[in-house]
Amino acid sequence: MISDFGLSKLMVSDSSSTSLIDGLPAFMDPQCFKNPTYKRTYKTDIYSYGVVLWEISSGHKPFPSLKRAQIAIKIYNGEREKPVEGTPSDYVDLYKRCWNDEPDNRPKIEEILDFFNPHIVKPTDTHANTEGSSDGLLEEAIY
Repeated sequence: MISDFGLSKLMVSDSSSTSLIDGLPAFMDPQCFKNPTYKRTYKTDIYSYGVVLWEISSGHKPFPSLKRAQIAIKIYNGEREKPVEGTPSDYVDLYKRCWNDEPDNRPKIEEILDFFNPHIVKPTDTHANTEGSSDGLLEEAIY
């Protein structure tokens, strides 16, 4: 789990949560603003994750100069933050797909993982020295 966006609770794969207006508006599925009985599912998390991807590329929170209610109105009206110049277009396409207003059009987590898999650097030396104690290593590094 990356973050709970103020809404964390244990869910089994077929469960959902109602859309009471709680959490950080910039990260909330627009459906939560449009339908008070909307049931949150993993597609709601995909929306939030797309906002996190944008935040990583921008280096700041979405709509930093706006108040909660103003952000909620923007999200409700379909407005999203603009991509930062120089961000790779395939990355922008991915987070914009996560932001899709229609939950069924958002990518599944497996598709997102497939996108990032080629970019994950895997360690080349996986042999770890497990013999001996690590006691005192930190002190040695400091001095």
